[in-house]
Amino acid sequence: MADESTVDEKAQLKAELAEPAVDDDPKFNGNVENAKFLTNGGDVKVEVETSSSGGASFTGLGKEELLQYANDPFWKKVRVILFILFWVGWIAMLAAAIVIIVLAPRCPHRPDLKWYDKQASYQVYPKSFKDTNKPGKAEPGEGVGDLQGIISELEDGHFQDLGVETLYINSFYKSGGVDNGMDVVDYKDVEPSLGTLAHIRKLRKETKDKMRLVVDFIPNHTSRNHTWFVSSQNKQDPYTDYYVWKPCTKGGAMPNNWLSVYGGSAWEYDDLRGECYLHTFLKEQPDLDLMNEDVRKEMKDVLSFWLKEGIDGFHVRNAEYLVENMTLGNELASGSGSVMTYETLIHDHTTHQPESFELLQEWRAVLDTAANKPGREKALIVTVDTDMNTTMKYYETNGKSGATYVRMSPITNYNTNGLATHLKDRIQEVAVDDVHRKIWMLDNENLDRIASLIGDEYMKALLAVQILLPGVSSSYYGDEIAMKNGVPATPSKDPVSKLPGQKNRDAFRTPMQWSSEQPNAGFTDPTFMPWIPLGTNYKTNNVQHAKAYHSKHSIMNTFKQLVLLASNESIQFGKTVVSVLKDNNDILWMTRKAEGFSGYLVIINLGDSPFASNFKEAKISNTLMHVFHSDGDLIEGDMDLSKRAVSIAPKHVHVYKFD
Repeated sequence: MADESTVDEKAQLKAELAEPAVDDDPKFNGNVENAKFLTNGGDVKVEVETSSSGGASFTGLGKEELLQYANDPFWKKVRVILFILFWVGWIAMLAAAIVIIVLAPRCPHRPDLKWYDKQASYQVYPKSFKDTNKPGKAEPGEGVGDLQGIISELEDGHFQDLGVETLYINSFYKSGGVDNGMDVVDYKDVEPSLGTLAHIRKLRKETKDKMRLVVDFIPNHTSRNHTWFVSSQNKQDPYTDYYVWKPCTKGGAMPNNWLSVYGGSAWEYDDLRGECYLHTFLKEQPDLDLMNEDVRKEMKDVLSFWLKEGIDGFHVRNAEYLVENMTLGNELASGSGSVMTYETLIHDHTTHQPESFELLQEWRAVLDTAANKPGREKALIVTVDTDMNTTMKYYETNGKSGATYVRMSPITNYNTNGLATHLKDRIQEVAVDDVHRKIWMLDNENLDRIASLIGDEYMKALLAVQILLPGVSSSYYGDEIAMKNGVPATPSKDPVSKLPGQKNRDAFRTPMQWSSEQPNAGFTDPTFMPWIPLGTNYKTNNVQHAKAYHSKHSIMNTFKQLVLLASNESIQFGKTVVSVLKDNNDILWMTRKAEGFSGYLVIINLGDSPFASNFKEAKISNTLMHVFHSDGDLIEGDMDLSKRAVSIAPKHVHVYKFD
C-alpha cells in the first residue's frame, strides 16, 4: 500500500509539473509566450520560448567594437578628464577635511572631576537634627536626634530640595558619654541613643545612587572606658603600649610642659598603672600612640570596616594633633595668653609632625585600594587651621598623597568694617590654588554660628562667597535658614564648658528648627524635652517659613539657587579673579571663568549704601546676562555695561553670565 501511494504521488507531481505556468503580470507580455517544465528520469528542466515579435535583444558590444571606442580620440580625452576630475575632487575633499579639523573650535577641556570635586555637602550633628522617638515606647534617646531622623528627612526630600549631594554625619560611634560622641568606646558600633548599625545600613541603602556619605574618623584618642585603655592600664599585651604613657609620680612633676587644648597639663596620672598618660583634649580622652604598629593596624581595620559598609569618605578629626615628638622636649612660650592656657606655648612638638602626614598617606592608600572602579572614589578630609605652607603638607609630602581635601573658612575676621577687603585678602591667600582644592565651611559644631558672629543680614553674601569659590562647600545644619547661637542647657551638656576660659558649645548645637506650628519646632515629640533648648527665634525662623509661599527671596531659596549655580563648569573648575572696587572698597567682585565656557561675574555689596558701576576693572565683556539676584527679580535680556552701569543695594548679591 505504501508503494502504491508513493507512485500515485509521483504521478500527480509529474502531471502538475507538466502543466504550463501562466503569469498574468503585464511585464511579461510580449516577452514570454510559453514556459514548459520537462521531466526526464526525475530531473526537471525549464524551457523558455521567446517570441520573435518581442523586440530586439541587447547582448552588449563585442571585443572589436569596444576596441574601436577605446582607441577613439574623443573617448580618450573623456577618460583622461574624468580621471583628473576624480583625483582633484578627492584631494579637495581631503584638504577641506583638514581645514575643518584645524580651524573648527575644539571641544573645551573638562578636567576629570570626581564626586568630591563638585558636590556640595551638608553637615549633620545627629543629636540635634531630628528625633523620631515616640511616646510609650521605652526607647533610648528621648528628645535626642537620631539616625532615623536623618533617614526621615532624606525620605521627605530636604537634602534633595537643597541640592546637596554629600551628607557628612558627625560621630555616631558608641561612646563613653562624656564628649557627645568624641570619646569612642567602640569604633564599629553605634551609640544606642542614636540607633543601631542597621540604621547606618538603611541610611546607606536610602542614599544609594542619590548621595555620598562621609563620617567622622577619630583616631587621635579614645574614651578611658575603651577596652584598649582598660587593658593598657593593666599592662595587658598587646595593649600595654596602645597609648602614650610616660613615667611620673602622683602630685609630682609632669613629663614636660605640654598643655591640653582646653588648658591645663596634657598629662594625667593614672593610679592603676602608676604612670601618666597624654591627653591632648579632655582627661577622659587618652591619646593613642599612633606610632605603635598594632594601633596603626587597628585604625586601618576601622577604615576597612566602614568602607565595606559603603561609606564614601572620612573626616579625620584633630589631624594636626595625631603624633607628637617623643623626645618630650618642653615647648617654648609664645608670649601671649593667660597662665596654663593653650595659647601660652608654641606647639612645635605636638602639632603638624611629619609622622602625622605619613599617617594620612597610609589611610589614603587604604581608601584608594577600595576605590577599585570609576565612581567609587573615596575621600579623606581634614580640618586644619594653620599657614598655607603647612596646610599644603596635608595634601602631599615626598610625592605621596595624603588628604583629598582640607576644610577651612573663607572668613577669619568677623568685623563687618572692611569685610570686603578681608574676604578679598583671605581668598587671594588660600582659595585661588587650582591644584589643592578646599572645602569651604562657615561654621560647625565647635564654632559660633556665622549668623550670630556677623549678623543674618550678611548671610546671603557669605553663602555666595562660600558656595561660588573654587572647591566645594560644606554647610552646617541650619545654615540654610541662618540659625543663630542658642541658649545652653542647664546643666550644660558640654564638658568643655566646665573648664576655665572655654565656651559652651551647647549654643552651637541647638535643635534644628523645622516648624513654627509644631511644639518643639518639629524636632521631637511635644511630650519630650529637647536635649538642648530650642533657639529662641524658632517660631519666626524655620524651614517651614523658608519654604512657604511668598518667601521667594528667603535665605533657604538663596542657598538652593547658589548650589544650582555652582554646578556650572566655570564655577566648578574655572580660574578665579577676586578684588574690591577701587572706587568703593565695600564692593567685593569675583570672576570665575573656564576656557571654552561662559564665565560669571559675582558682585557683593558688603557696605551700607547702594552703589553703581560698570565694573571695567573686571576686564570682561560688556554684554552680560543677569542670572542671580539675592533679593529681587532678574533683568531679562542682555545688559550692555558700555551704556549703563549696574546698581547694587547693601548686602545684596548679583551674578552675571558673560562670554
